[in-house]
Amino acid sequence: MASLVLYATRSTKGIFRLSSAERALVTLPDEIKDILVGILLGDAHIARRSSTANSKLVYAQTAVAHKEYFDYVYSFFITFCVDNYIPQLKTVRDNRTKKLYSAISFTTMQLPCFNEFKDKFYVSNVKRVPYNIYELLTPRGLAF
Repeated sequence: MASLVLYATRSTKGIFRLSSAERALVTLPDEIKDILVGILLGDAHIARRSSTANSKLVYAQTAVAHKEYFDYVYSFFITFCVDNYIPQLKTVRDNRTKKLYSAISFTTMQLPCFNEFKDKFYVSNVKRVPYNIYELLTPRGLAF
C-alpha cells in the first residue's frame, strides 16, 4: 500500500488539519476497501456529523484478548488517522447485561473516501447489509 504524504495547516488546538482539497486526494486502495467491507459487517461503523460532512470510520473491540487482531486491523487504517494517533482504551458498561468491559477503539479522520461506504451501509443512520453485498464482499473482506 502506498502512502500519501500531506502537508496540513495547524489548528488553534495545535492539531494538523488537511484542507478540503487534500482530503479529496485521499483514496482507499482496493485491499483497504475489501477489509472495510468485512469489518463493517462486524465491529466497525461509519459516522457522519451531518449530511454535508465527511464520514469517519470507528472500529472497536471489547475484549482486550483481541488486542492483537485489533492492532492488525489498525495497521491497515493508521494512515487514515491523524499523525501520532493513539487508540483509545476505556471501560464501557453494557446496558443490557450491566457488565463492565474494557474496549479499545480507533477513529479515522473525516474523509470523503468513507462517504461512499456510509451511503452503501446506512439507511437513515441505521446500518444495513447492502443489497449488492455479493459484489462488495471479497474473500479478503470475508476473512475480516
